[in-house]
Amino acid sequence: MADTLDPRLVYSKTAAGVSEIERRGDTLSPAARRVLVLIDGRRPLAALPAAVRPGELPGLIDELQAAGLISLSGIVETLPGGATDLRDPQLEDFKRRIDGAVLRELGPAGQVLEARLQDCVNMTVLRSVMREVVELVRARAGDAAAARVSAAAQGAHGARGTRGRDAPPPRPAAGSPPADAARPKRRDDGRR
Repeated sequence: MADTLDPRLVYSKTAAGVSEIERRGDTLSPAARRVLVLIDGRRPLAALPAAVRPGELPGLIDELQAAGLISLSGIVETLPGGATDLRDPQLEDFKRRIDGAVLRELGPAGQVLEARLQDCVNMTVLRSVMREVVELVRARAGDAAAARVSAAAQGAHGARGTRGRDAPPPRPAAGSPPADAARPKRRDDGRR
């Protein structure tokens, strides 16, 4: 089994691979099925959306080839967008910047949550898991701890430039007045 794959490799489904997708058999793992669905004979591995955990792709490609469901169909000279490997640099940078944030708040009890964050395969999944993690930290260690983890995530995301459209706004601490409570109310009785 290969430990790494050249990201320029292009694979195609074999007739057996197309049949496997059409009949929706249960012989493949969910991860292998996701990869099989994405393989189209045109895109190199680097251009496939992240559908599995980092490091799983080489084994899954070997599994699909051994089962006769895919075959190597070519290699591209240059990767789209100048990519050099199969990892998303934004995702990897974000993971590096938030590494240890949960452990600092929960100690050894945070190891599983840290692992969940590090196992995310793309930014969409990471954002969703991050929301869950912040809520779990809030439940286990309180609002202040959750705010620190959230700030670490926002700082990591802010380091990349802009905040994502679908990133949730920071939650106020429990018992805090609503954001507009401090603003004076404007009277609209016709006087200006």
